[in-house]
Amino acid sequence: MSSKKYQDLCRGSKTRFRRYTGVSTFVFELMVLLVRQYEEETKIKTGRPSNLSVEDRVLLLLEYYRENRTFFHLGMSYSLSESNVYRNIVKIEDILMRTGYFRLGGKKVLLSDKEIKKVYIDVTETPAQRPKKSPQ
Repeated sequence: MSSKKYQDLCRGSKTRFRRYTGVSTFVFELMVLLVRQYEEETKIKTGRPSNLSVEDRVLLLLEYYRENRTFFHLGMSYSLSESNVYRNIVKIEDILMRTGYFRLGGKKVLLSDKEIKKVYIDVTETPAQRPKKSPQ
């Protein structure tokens, strides 16, 4: 069950797909594969099944990250309610984080980098116009 939106994106070039989603087709297919694999392993079927395919749900997540659109606007694009869009995004995020492929390092990883030689800080002053005090 793949969507028209996903099929339209696949028909175009790889650069067009990358410009729209922010990731390459390889990374997108990896994300879809990991989500499918997780859902098959858990097989927890609570509530109604999603109207969206796995590709759509991953596209929904990537559109949210790429364009920073509101849940309302994403819901209008995918014919979902705001709360349903939010639940889908959080669910896909959690699944991808659990796999370990898309987890970012914490603060300690950034602090342990010994290769930083110099840090430049711009401390130039810029005049700011302040409101004048009115006599009371």
